[in-house]
Amino acid sequence: MEQFTIADWIALVSVIISLIALVKSFLTDRKAKDLDLQLKQQQIQAHEQDVIESKKADIEVNVIQTPRGEMNSLRFYNKGKAIALNIRFDITDDPEDNIMLRMPKDFLPYPTLHPQQSFDVRFLNQAKKPHQTIKIVWDDAYEKNRSKEMTGHVKH
Repeated sequence: MEQFTIADWIALVSVIISLIALVKSFLTDRKAKDLDLQLKQQQIQAHEQDVIESKKADIEVNVIQTPRGEMNSLRFYNKGKAIALNIRFDITDDPEDNIMLRMPKDFLPYPTLHPQQSFDVRFLNQAKKPHQTIKIVWDDAYEKNRSKEMTGHVKH
């Protein structure tokens, strides 16, 4: 049997190093492809969420304080990305009708509210409670009868 020469040892070490580099390259490539796939899936999910959000209106209400002697207003506004349709509301914790709304009988449902637009409803508050809950219901491209409840301080 022939003895290994230094050249043979160098060749063997070179082959081993080449195999290690090949395996490491394969594993690194596989890991990079997995990360790329995860990134693409996250981008797809973000895009799908953006598409969903673009179909949603988001209606909220604030109390607008006015100078003494004038009626305060409830300001309903659309902070969503889609048009809201058929907006209606109810003050759910005022069964005795202590809060009198100053609007025509056919005012609700409010027909259309574009993004970043608002409408006001004047009111007179004779309730003793410092906070009232208002339930807002609307339709949009995402869903019909979407709703939100908000609790706010409605001053006298």
